[in-house]
Amino acid sequence: MIIAELSNSASCEKKYYLQQNLYDYLGKKYKKFYFINTHNIFNKKKLKIDYKFFKKKNIIHFSPKNITELNNFLKKNKIFLINNLSFKFEHILFYYLTSKKNIFQISFFNIYALSNYKAENWLHVNFTQKIKFLFTKKLSLIFHRILIILRIVDPIDLLCIAQKNVFKEYSNIKNKRIFLIKKYKNIKNTSVKLPLNQNKKRQSKKYITFIDTGIFHKDISKRGHIINDEMVNNYLLFLKTYLNNLSKIFKKEVIVCLHPSSNFKIYKKTLNKFKLFKYKTEKYILNSFMVLFHESTAIFSAIFLKKKIISLKSNTLGDYLNTRRLFYVNRFSFVEHDIEKNFKIKKKKLINDLNLKIKNYEKSIRNSYFTNKDSLPIEKIIDKEIEKFSKKLI
Repeated sequence: MIIAELSNSASCEKKYYLQQNLYDYLGKKYKKFYFINTHNIFNKKKLKIDYKFFKKKNIIHFSPKNITELNNFLKKNKIFLINNLSFKFEHILFYYLTSKKNIFQISFFNIYALSNYKAENWLHVNFTQKIKFLFTKKLSLIFHRILIILRIVDPIDLLCIAQKNVFKEYSNIKNKRIFLIKKYKNIKNTSVKLPLNQNKKRQSKKYITFIDTGIFHKDISKRGHIINDEMVNNYLLFLKTYLNNLSKIFKKEVIVCLHPSSNFKIYKKTLNKFKLFKYKTEKYILNSFMVLFHESTAIFSAIFLKKKIISLKSNTLGDYLNTRRLFYVNRFSFVEHDIEKNFKIKKKKLINDLNLKIKNYEKSIRNSYFTNKDSLPIEKIIDKEIEKFSKKLI
């Protein structure tokens, strides 16, 4: 049996990094883990993989050149498939190809992603984008549902959900995904990087770590907020001033953890006094005295490690990103600083405020996510489902 994930990603490195420990766990336990990436099938710009990034030899990449090659692979193998593809029109063909008796499909959300359906797809987009949303998401859901009713496409066998409110909505028979999923299961709030809880004794408080959001990310431009060169320069200058100030007050080295989509050279030009890294966010969060961010799921590692956290506001990044930033602020009551305003940071008061906020982390997690003993982490659920599926194939 092959254990694999089906994706349509332009960056294998980013895809792997986001759930690295889960993929490494599956690769080690089941000897191999396959990434089936459909990017090359419909994109002229072919996928380039930096194999030096993937240190584990049991992580296998399969990038079919065409539909026939993909279909042949799916037909000839017994596959336990992680399928987190959206239900957009462009993915319906892939759902059709994976509708085979020799394939079990499991799906799970980006475990900690905080979002709001209306804010993501309606509030911060223009009229054209709203029409596109209705066509690509609403109509595609209806069409996908019809294909399932007609038994042309199989529904996902199991959807795993960590957030309580999302589970309640999706497990309700009246919800919009009826017929798209066979079963729903709640899962324990598993961290994106599994070893963090095992490494608490090894953590330090050496750095002030800034988690970059990615000012050139397509999610921002899709919502109609175009950041030009002048805005980029202004944003980075504001950020530089704020980080320098904080570094002097607390006498700590600043580390900037760049988003995978960020241009290293552009950031380095202004933030030249700081060390900049990609794909090392977890390492520096673990060794941080304080963590700063706009919006990022990586912040959950800092929450579980009970790090001091400040939410940074910047009008330059636009209303959409600020709305997403407020999802985190409202849920965890983080201290907020506007990097574009001149204000005096009072060291003692800030430390007291940050320590007070840390006490709220656990309560917020408990209220929002499944934490009880009956809820298993995603890797344990996958183990159980693989065992069940193996028995059916005999």
